[in-house]
Amino acid sequence: MGDAGRSPLLALIPLAILLAALTLMLAVNRSPAVPQPIAFNHLLHIEGEGLDCEDCHEYVRVSAHAGLPGAEICSECHDTLQGDSEESARVTALIEQDEPLRFNKLFSLPDHVFYTHRRHVGIGELQCLQCHGDIAETERPPERPLISISMEYCVDCHREQGETLDCNACHR
Repeated sequence: MGDAGRSPLLALIPLAILLAALTLMLAVNRSPAVPQPIAFNHLLHIEGEGLDCEDCHEYVRVSAHAGLPGAEICSECHDTLQGDSEESARVTALIEQDEPLRFNKLFSLPDHVFYTHRRHVGIGELQCLQCHGDIAETERPPERPLISISMEYCVDCHREQGETLDCNACHR
């Protein structure tokens, strides 16, 4: 077989590599859905009620983890029925029955990555939407993170902000 017989096959190799890479990227970005105990409406709480993220995520400026609200935080408003939504009624019922209210973490990083909200939000003054996207505008909990946090995403941000690119700053 001469060179003419090989060229159509060789031309398909880059296409095959591209398809394999896209398949891998989609598999990585399609992490399992994260269920939540109630259909929390961020938009209503932020725009409608005028709350800030740190009203419910109380450790966002001072700790590694921002904290997920539990019944004790929700009960500050929901110890009595608020509005007429089924979800609001469910929250009030859980509080009245002294049942736990445990939201599930939407974001998870590999064990070898060290990230702290205190350093990024408390000290670096990053806005929540930089890593969490438009979550404040959601009316139901997203099943997956709105932004795919990857090493490339973090390194790009560090470059833009003029922050360290030393591997040991973020990796243990």
